[in-house]
Amino acid sequence: MAGNGLISRSSIPTGDPRLKLKTLALSPPLRLVWTVALFIGANAVLDRLGLGSAPATVLFVTRNAVVALGVFWVSVRLLEGKQLREAGLDPGRAPQELATGFGLGAAILSAIIGLLAGLGAYRIEGLWPLDPGNSRAGWFALTVLGLFLVGFAEEVRNRGILFRLLEQNLGTWVAMGLSALLFGFSHWKNPGATLWSSLAIAFEGGVLVAALYAATRSLWLPIGVHWAWNLFEGPVFGAAISGNSVGALARGELSGPAWLTGGAFGPEAGIPALVVGGAAGVLAVVWMVRRGEVRPPPWVRARRKPEAPVSEPAGPPTDAASATRTGAVLPRS
Repeated sequence: MAGNGLISRSSIPTGDPRLKLKTLALSPPLRLVWTVALFIGANAVLDRLGLGSAPATVLFVTRNAVVALGVFWVSVRLLEGKQLREAGLDPGRAPQELATGFGLGAAILSAIIGLLAGLGAYRIEGLWPLDPGNSRAGWFALTVLGLFLVGFAEEVRNRGILFRLLEQNLGTWVAMGLSALLFGFSHWKNPGATLWSSLAIAFEGGVLVAALYAATRSLWLPIGVHWAWNLFEGPVFGAAISGNSVGALARGELSGPAWLTGGAFGPEAGIPALVVGGAAGVLAVVWMVRRGEVRPPPWVRARRKPEAPVSEPAGPPTDAASATRTGAVLPRS
């Protein structure tokens, strides 16, 4: 496989055991194993060294983004021999798709908070309290950057790595379900988390961003949605982000039953978020299907026979057919 630093197929005779071993080692199931093992191992080493192991710090979110990108690079470049842009990180698509995703995420979260406010479950109590000497503008800018890194790391990890490799092994639908559940339960240890909150995030968030990635085959749109979702939920509206308090501008107050407000976990565990986020996810799935981006599992692809080539009709070739075979250029009419 070109560019991955391994022995190329052309240099190994057909039938050589090395070729079979290499094919097995780089098969989709084992690529998933190697990638997950590398991700776990890298984090274990950094934890052992004490680098960025404290949650909710600049070093922590930076480390997560660097590890996710590094593992993604190894998986795509060395194990598959592809460019990162082929797997969803095309820099040329970043500005437009980040902006579009950011607008979509902001709209979804604003709709959720607006619905809560309309039901009398949310109100603004004032400005978010800051430590003396802190600049509100500076703190807000820091949360903007920090939450971008959070969205980048989680989308590269959950969509670029897990969803993409699961899709290669099991097809789009199973990959979407499994990656959404893994995404939801990755928040299991957050403050106020419950079984319900994990399932809610899987449905309202995990399905949405997985479908957006599958529809576009780009990570920038999901990153933008994730970024704005967190930013508007916490720093802008002053609610808990998956149980974590990350405020900057408004100090929001939620009141009412937990099924409505999400309780200590925040709005993501409430029914309004489930309805709005779930509806957005369904629309994203429809878009994905209409774009023809549903990929079957490998055993289904293997059963499908390639279409037989269309034979040319008998008789003397037409001018167009003759030109096609000979490479001649016909004059334009």
